[in-house]
Amino acid sequence: MRIILLGPPGSGKSVLADKLSRKYKLPILNMHRILSSMANEDTELGRLVGELLLACAPIPEELVYSALKEPCDEAKKGFILDDFPRELVHAEMLHQLLLSLGASLELVIAINVKNDDIMERLVGQSHCNACGEDYNIYTSPPMVEGVCDMCGGRISRRPADYEEGISNRLRVCEANQNELISRYKEEGILQVIHGLADEPKAYQAACKLVDDAPRIPLTDPEILKLRAESEAKKKRAAKKRTRKKRVVRKKATTKRVVRKKSAAKKKVVAKKSVAKKVTAKKKVTTKKKAVAKKVAAKKKSVAKKTLTKKRVTTKKKVVAKKAVTKKVVTKKVVVKKKPAAKKKVASKKKVVTKKIVAKKRGAAKKSAVKKKTAVKKKSVAKKKVSKKKSARKKRVTSQ
Repeated sequence: MRIILLGPPGSGKSVLADKLSRKYKLPILNMHRILSSMANEDTELGRLVGELLLACAPIPEELVYSALKEPCDEAKKGFILDDFPRELVHAEMLHQLLLSLGASLELVIAINVKNDDIMERLVGQSHCNACGEDYNIYTSPPMVEGVCDMCGGRISRRPADYEEGISNRLRVCEANQNELISRYKEEGILQVIHGLADEPKAYQAACKLVDDAPRIPLTDPEILKLRAESEAKKKRAAKKRTRKKRVVRKKATTKRVVRKKSAAKKKVVAKKSVAKKVTAKKKVTTKKKAVAKKVAAKKKSVAKKTLTKKRVTTKKKVVAKKAVTKKVVTKKVVVKKKPAAKKKVASKKKVVTKKIVAKKRGAAKKSAVKKKTAVKKKSVAKKKVSKKKSARKKRVTSQ
C-alpha cells in the first residue's frame, strides 16, 4: 500500500505514520531523515546536501529526485511517505518517479487541523538540553519553570519572534497544501481526517481508510506511461471542451451585454433629447422670467422715483404749511395784544342774549293767557248747554 500523509507542521503526522507502519508493516519515507542521512555520507553530494540543510536553503529538485529514487525503488510495493510532497512541483516529480518504477499512489490522507491548536502546540514546545525530555508550557509544563523534572537540567526556551515565524510558516503551508489537495482530489485518491493526527480517533479513522482503499498492483513502467499519456490526453480534451463552452458562454454573454449596451445607449440618447428639450424650455422660461424681472425692476425703479418725488413734494408742502402756520401764529399773537376790544364784543353778545330771553318769556306769557281764555269759553258753553237741558226737563214734567 503506497500512502502519502499531508498536513501542517505540528499536526501529529509522524505519530500517525509510526502507528500505521507498525500495524501494516510499511516503511516510512521521511524526506528530512533521508536528506540528513545523505548529509552524513562522505561524498560530494552528501557535503552539498549538508551545507544546504545547515543554511536552511531550499534543496534543488534534482537532489530531491536522486535522494528519493533509491528508497522508493526499494519500497515500491508499499510505503508511507511523510512530510513530502510540499508543493505542486514535488507532486509532479514524485508522479514521474513512481511511473518510472511501475508503481502508482493508492491513498492520500490529508489532516485538517485548526491553526489555533497547532500554534498552541508549536509555540508551547520545549525540551531539556540534558536528557531531551519534551514539555509544553500550555498542556504539560514542568513542575518548576525552566527545570527538567527528570534530570534537573535546563529547559530550552523559544526565541521571542518564534510565534510570528510559525504563523508565517503555517500560512505558506496552508496555501501549498490546498493546491496539493485539489490535485489529488481530481485523481480520486484523497481522504480527509479532521483533528490532530496523534489522537486515537484519528488513528482509527486512518486504519479504516487504509482498509477500504483499493489496491493497485505493480505494472510495467511502459504500460503506466501509456496510461498516463492517455489520461493526460483525455484531460487536455476535457479542458479544451470546457474552454470552448466558456468561449461560447462568453460570446453569448457579450451579445447580451452588447444588446443591453445598445438599449442603454438608446435610453441615454432619449434621456439626453428629453433633457435638451427640458433645458431649452427651462432656458425660455428663465429668459421670460429674466425679462419679467427686468420689467418689474423698471416699474419698481419708476415707482421709487415717483415716491421720492411725492415725498419731496409732501416735504415741501409740509414746509410751506409750517411757514403758513408760523405766520398765523404770529398774526394771532398780534391779535391777542387787543384785549379790550374782545371784552366789548363779549358784553354786546351778553346784552343780545338777554333780549332774546326776554322776548321768549313774553311770548310764553301770551300763549298762557290765550289758553286760559279758551278754557273759560269752554266752561261758559258747558254751563249754557246744561241750563238748556234743565229747562227742557222742566217743560216735559209740567206737561
